[in-house]
Amino acid sequence: MTQRRHTHHLPTKAGWLTLFGVVPDHGLHRRSSDVLRVVSGVLLFALGTIGALSYSHFERSIHSAVESLPDPVLRVASIANGGGVVVAIIVVYVIALSSRRMRFIAGITIALGGGALIVLGLQHLIDAPSVVGAAAKGLSHYPQFPPLRITVLAAVFFVAGPELTRPSRRLMMTLLLIVAVSATARTDGYPAGIFGAIALGWAIAASIHLALGSPDGAPDPTEVTSDLATIGITAQELAVSSVQAWGEKAYDGTTSDGTPLRVVVIGRDATDAQLLTKLGRFLWYKDSGPVLNFSRQGQIEHRAFALLLAQRADVRVPSVVTAATIGSRGDATLVLDATSGTTFDQATPETLTDDVLADAWAELNKLHNAGITHGGIWAKTFLVTAEGAAFSDLATANTTPDQDAYLSDRVALLATLADLVGDQRAINAAMSSLGKDGLAALLPYLQTTALPRVNRRSADGLKKLCAKLREEISTATGVEAPKLEELRRVAPSSILIAAFTILGMYLLIGQFAHVEWSTMFKDAHWIWVPVVFLLAWVPIGGLSMSLLGSVSKPLPLRPVVMLEIGTKFTGLAGGGVTTFALQVRFFQKQGLKSAVAVTSSLLNSVASGFTEVVFLLVALIFGASAFSLSKGGSGSSSGLSGKLMILAIVIAVIAAIVFTIPGLRHRITKFLVPQIKAAKDNLAAVMKEPRKGLQMLAGNAISQIFYALVLWAALHTYGESLGLMQLIIINTFASILGGIAPVPGGIGVIEAGLIAGFTAAGIPDQQAIAATFTARMFTAYLPPIWGWLSINWLRHRDYV
Repeated sequence: MTQRRHTHHLPTKAGWLTLFGVVPDHGLHRRSSDVLRVVSGVLLFALGTIGALSYSHFERSIHSAVESLPDPVLRVASIANGGGVVVAIIVVYVIALSSRRMRFIAGITIALGGGALIVLGLQHLIDAPSVVGAAAKGLSHYPQFPPLRITVLAAVFFVAGPELTRPSRRLMMTLLLIVAVSATARTDGYPAGIFGAIALGWAIAASIHLALGSPDGAPDPTEVTSDLATIGITAQELAVSSVQAWGEKAYDGTTSDGTPLRVVVIGRDATDAQLLTKLGRFLWYKDSGPVLNFSRQGQIEHRAFALLLAQRADVRVPSVVTAATIGSRGDATLVLDATSGTTFDQATPETLTDDVLADAWAELNKLHNAGITHGGIWAKTFLVTAEGAAFSDLATANTTPDQDAYLSDRVALLATLADLVGDQRAINAAMSSLGKDGLAALLPYLQTTALPRVNRRSADGLKKLCAKLREEISTATGVEAPKLEELRRVAPSSILIAAFTILGMYLLIGQFAHVEWSTMFKDAHWIWVPVVFLLAWVPIGGLSMSLLGSVSKPLPLRPVVMLEIGTKFTGLAGGGVTTFALQVRFFQKQGLKSAVAVTSSLLNSVASGFTEVVFLLVALIFGASAFSLSKGGSGSSSGLSGKLMILAIVIAVIAAIVFTIPGLRHRITKFLVPQIKAAKDNLAAVMKEPRKGLQMLAGNAISQIFYALVLWAALHTYGESLGLMQLIIINTFASILGGIAPVPGGIGVIEAGLIAGFTAAGIPDQQAIAATFTARMFTAYLPPIWGWLSINWLRHRDYV
């Protein structure tokens, strides 16, 4: 065991150069607390936005109080807000350059340039003076939100903070406070707006730290050695461990007698990491994992408790030497007598014998019999030692697990071993340990969702591996693979759909709120409304024709028409994925094979997109000259066009990022290439009958033309009109935007595209918004009602 020596260590005082310089760089670290800062910063910015746009009496009172401060105070604050800001940023930049840390330099540069671009974009998007109605209220000046100077200054200071020593950080925060006071006095922003700007700068800085990393702030091995000496533990040759967990720092070394030593220093980030993990598991999964500890001391005590329980059950785990709070920073520290051995991922194939695999299962069974689950099994969890397989640590152990946690542990070990030694040996080892029934019980849990996050990141092609293991275990046990257990509380896609639906509704309400409906309805030509209603039905016939042409087998017309009506409901309720699934199910019920059903639906979508592009190009050639972004009634078209331009830029940037990152590009390509190949094969089969190909393209063409005619009739309702080519451009542009945006039914996005197109073509704002509402009423808002009735009709007749 480790020898403890009671000595006292007094920290040395740092010199002035150290106090006012940069912190030692022990390497990069992406802090879990930065995730919380991003989320908190965005939420606080949202609150600041609400306050900045309210122009409340309380805001004005604080502004008046700040203005009444003594002149010398305001003069100092004004100087700080002027040249002081520039000097401070230059000084920080010089410190970054002198440190020669590319991460530091890049972070400051991104905070300056990126922060300024974000602020300018938000100012254009929010347009605070217009929202507040500064002109109507007689205000000669109302500041834009968020204010540029203080937001960028806050971003720069918060980015530089982790790189600088504490006195430097205090000076920066003092200057930021002075600038905030000056900005309030000079009406560069009201208090809520200043608060929101600082919160935005905080969030931007945290995002930069997440992307680039920041100094880990953990003590170096020498400091840890000295701190351990204060509690009587002599450590030698302490070095940063190659195996790290998020939010903590681990060190490997030896004692004076050569016993391997592992020291885990748990700073504040470890608590943040556990909180984020717990919160994430609670949101996504039914099993939220171990009990949350809000203190670092409680966290290491729980970890030490799990190790002691496991050791009492004769499980091979590291021995606990001590768990204590040490050092001047009060870091919680866990000291272990580490187990000597080689992790499974570093072991040679000859070392991972069948006996070792069986021993790993035996150790896991003993841990489970003690009422403990590991919760994070992967290739580095087990060591090959002289005694056999052993656990390297129990960092994610749960001492109050449910039944799913036990099964997830077994699935994780099975998948890990299969990835290391092959499917058959892993299954044989599991069968020997669990028996046929125990192995068959894993079938519903053989999915990536049941695996710990670290395992999901480490094993390549883990989804395919789980599917293959399900098939092989089903064969080995003679048990038909059951339906996968639903472990998620909610799918991320559902969250995204809900979030973007809310965004779409926000855009929708924002556009329609500016119309004087009583005046518009009073002057409307109501005879055109039935025309809009009737024309809105014709595109359904065109889409039905296209669907009939996408497969070589003849299909009954009436059910196909009902299917297209039903997609109006699924498109709004679940988006394109749900509509695609409905079409595939319909084709399968008509006797088509699954592959043909999928590719036929995909082919129909490709034909629709192809038709849109062709119509857009033709219409642009003949009708684009009629457009001008300077046209429109009250000038709001330029603001809307600017918002659409920002949306287009954001989509382009996201697409560029996705296709720049190799991992994302590989996943997207891996998904798209087989789909494109399948569609190509089906297209070749369909094109063997030119009539089918013509039917498919003609159906989509009819749909596009009559959607444009719906807009034509809607404009006539309010005394306006545009040419067919112009309407085709507007409708196609809006449809493309709605298809790109992940909003069910394109709600809000299509409306914004239509209004922007109308105003760009010279339609006054009020009429453009009213016509859009009328057209969408009969093509998007009401159709889900009869779409739901159509789906019920199809279900009762066993068509879906």
